[in-house]
Amino acid sequence: MLTVNLKNKRSRKMFIFYCSMIALPVLQVVIFYFGVNINSILLAFKNYDRETGAYAWTGFEHFIKVSNEMFTDVTWSFAFKNSVLAWSVSLVVSMTLALFFSYYIYKKGFGKNFFRVMLFLPSIVSGIVMVILFRNLVDNFIPAVVVRLGGEEILGLLANHDTTMLVLIVYGILMGFGTNVLLLSGAMSSISSSITDAGQIDGANKWQEFWHIVFPQIFPTFLTILIISIANLFSNQLSLFSFYGSYAEAQFYTVGYLLYKRTLAASYAEYSDLAAIGIILTLIIVPITLGIRKLLEKVGPSNG
Repeated sequence: MLTVNLKNKRSRKMFIFYCSMIALPVLQVVIFYFGVNINSILLAFKNYDRETGAYAWTGFEHFIKVSNEMFTDVTWSFAFKNSVLAWSVSLVVSMTLALFFSYYIYKKGFGKNFFRVMLFLPSIVSGIVMVILFRNLVDNFIPAVVVRLGGEEILGLLANHDTTMLVLIVYGILMGFGTNVLLLSGAMSSISSSITDAGQIDGANKWQEFWHIVFPQIFPTFLTILIISIANLFSNQLSLFSFYGSYAEAQFYTVGYLLYKRTLAASYAEYSDLAAIGIILTLIIVPITLGIRKLLEKVGPSNG
């Protein structure tokens, strides 16, 4: 344990310097994390009085109200279904492709630097710019190409309700793909070449090298990305606000978009409902996240 002898003048100066350096970050955490969240938790148990302009304690009234709403309002059904669907597809497709693209870059495949830049480019360019480009691609360019090739005139892929959700999920995958590749390829680059060289001497092919040597070494990074994606399950808007503003159709809602839209239009009286919703969703997602993390830490590969 580190101890500081404050009787020593030099130690006192170091201690004062240390306290001055961490004072601002600690203050920010106390105010903007603990302060805001504690206030939000308390708000869920209060009701706004329009006449006095003050909040009064009402117990679990808002929890009962929003729980009934979640089970009876079809909008919530759409939101939960779309959030889980988007997360599931993104997990399978994005993480699988990110692992193999990262391995390709790690093995110094042809054009590795080009792929690294191009895959991360969507994360650098302004989100609104990417939305405009992507919308023009799927709603204007692709239908025009189909007609030019002799096909029948078709609706844009976003305008066609049969393909809208698929297009939104694909866009979400593209936007997060580069970040995953950057993190995973960075983890792979730290693997000692002596380990892979030993595998090659033993006759391991590319697949065996990846599965038995590389993946166990980067599993902590993979697990971190997975856990973060689970924790963000109910906050993912699927870029609906960027595409549609506040006018997306209910059948395409995600939980993140629904909460964001309600928060934008909320009055003081509705803040308590939103705080209660936040607590309920937290109580749902926290045990799921911790449980999956515990499970994967037990059954996942060891890099020992």
